[in-house]
Amino acid sequence: MFGLTLTRDTAQEHVALLDPALGRALLWQRLDVVGTDLAVVDQQLNAADGVTVTGGVLPYCLHYRLRRDPDGGCTTLSVSAEGAGWRRRVHLQRDAAQWRVDTHESGDLDAALRRVGRPEAPLAGIDDTDRLDAVGEIAVARAPLFATLPRRHSAATAPTNARVGLVVPPSLAVVVVDSQRQPLPGGGVRIESETGNATISFDRDGYVNHWPGVARRAPIDLA
Repeated sequence: MFGLTLTRDTAQEHVALLDPALGRALLWQRLDVVGTDLAVVDQQLNAADGVTVTGGVLPYCLHYRLRRDPDGGCTTLSVSAEGAGWRRRVHLQRDAAQWRVDTHESGDLDAALRRVGRPEAPLAGIDDTDRLDAVGEIAVARAPLFATLPRRHSAATAPTNARVGLVVPPSLAVVVVDSQRQPLPGGGVRIESETGNATISFDRDGYVNHWPGVARRAPIDLA
């Protein structure tokens, strides 16, 4: 049975730091807002830590820490987001076939959103945790590393369907989304889902190179 726990202010929060044992760093420039997305990963992509700095009307910083089984299944995903006057965190952990979802909130994200004319945010996490039963992947929405993961672990040449549990910043609400992925000549992938469609290109190592309207790999040499 899945569990959901919400605590405010009194919980001791986990601080998501970049793990120095992870040997490769990847940097993307955000295209939807002013910002950058940095991920450090291990060779097998079974461990990844990331930091996103997002501008726009509600600037905030997001940290995530992902750990996966050797077969590519997510075992743990911790995500925290914080801006002026607010902080949220969600922690998803799978034990055997069961997920646990814990959340923490301090400050007032809704007040920050009202100040910039935006609607209030849903709570972090997910109310009906049974909806995660059929999820095959867990991801942070619009974070390019999480588009890399299925591309690196699949040799499919025909369209495939996936049910994904998405952590949506800045609220960190968890939603379940069905998508279809169509491999394209040249190594790209066309993704179609209820949250939007995209044609994503990858580099020769299988990392996201360009996600139109979302992110592009930052150049290595600016000279």
